[in-house]
Amino acid sequence: KKEVKLSYDDQKRLKSLNNKLSKIEQQIKTLENEIKAIDVDLAVNYDEVVADPKFFDNYNAKKLSLDDLMDDWAEVTEALENLG
Repeated sequence: KKEVKLSYDDQKRLKSLNNKLSKIEQQIKTLENEIKAIDVDLAVNYDEVVADPKFFDNYNAKKLSLDDLMDDWAEVTEALENLG
């Protein structure tokens, strides 16, 4: 297997991308846990949960944020693959 030596700038970019990827993955995990908790609340106390007038706006905002983070994750992952 041939080892590729990265330039200093590429090493800095690699570290930056790995840090960004780690941060995105943590945000995804947090949002997934929040959405999962809301789904459980819906299953147990549907009427009470949806009585909040902002419930669906907040729930959809979390879902959209999760979609955006997944897109960001894909972009960073692709950039890492292209760098290596």
